[in-house]
Amino acid sequence: MPVACPSFKIAFQKNMAALNLPAPDSLFSTYTTAMTNLSAMLGALSKLGADATVAEMIGATTGLEALAAIAGIGAAAYTGAVIGSLIVAANDSMVCTSSARVSSAAILSAARNRTQIPATMLAFLQRNPEVIVDSPFRSSYASRHRAHSSAQQVALA
Repeated sequence: MPVACPSFKIAFQKNMAALNLPAPDSLFSTYTTAMTNLSAMLGALSKLGADATVAEMIGATTGLEALAAIAGIGAAAYTGAVIGSLIVAANDSMVCTSSARVSSAAILSAARNRTQIPATMLAFLQRNPEVIVDSPFRSSYASRHRAHSSAQQVALA
């Protein structure tokens, strides 16, 4: 059965809309742009303090002008909504992570759970993306990775 693949953008915007907050495409259309802008917001908040408004945050950064419509909202509240929406969107879009992005998805998930994945495991996950990504190879995963001699195990990995 195919898995529905929500995009990061749609999942992020849906969560922000549920909070009645805007999520301008120019700031949050991809995970990378969202993280870049979140970093700017967090940097501004650390300088301005938790009581700052979005207007003050816009003035302390560059690139956040698209948030002018909500200038009177607390910057911490909006930034908190962005963080929550990032988590929701990352989790929702994780079901369809491409095999090329398995390592970054694993690192993101580990960071959210405050764990660290050794480089050897990241390499294994990259070679065996079906652990994270829905694929036809999932059904044979266990049989392909039964304990073998070390030479056989290296050949399988």
